[in-house]
Amino acid sequence: MIQCKSVYDKPHPNDGMRVYVDRLWPEGISTRQAAVAQWLQELAPSYELWRHGYDLEQWPQYRQRYREELSAPDKRSLFEGLLKQAREGPLTLLYGTSDGERNNAVVIKELLEGRQS
Repeated sequence: MIQCKSVYDKPHPNDGMRVYVDRLWPEGISTRQAAVAQWLQELAPSYELWRHGYDLEQWPQYRQRYREELSAPDKRSLFEGLLKQAREGPLTLLYGTSDGERNNAVVIKELLEGRQS
């Protein structure tokens, strides 16, 4: 099972391994409070993509560009590690943005679920 949650959401025993996948650590919460097992900054969107951000109309383009970034050879081993974890037990991808439907954790989840079988 793979799920996405805000890093500010209270940890739950069913979360399994909690992995934060954003570039910057959010204000007002510690890694201990967030119960983060791993912080994979390397899987966050590039600075250029992150800086430009997106709005509702640009989400499809942002999502496509981010998927392309995640297919880069230097991201492969990190992505494979998450895939292995997802096959072994629950995996919760944590994001720091306020939009729970459009964020990089959602894109990573889509890619992982596409490769899980």
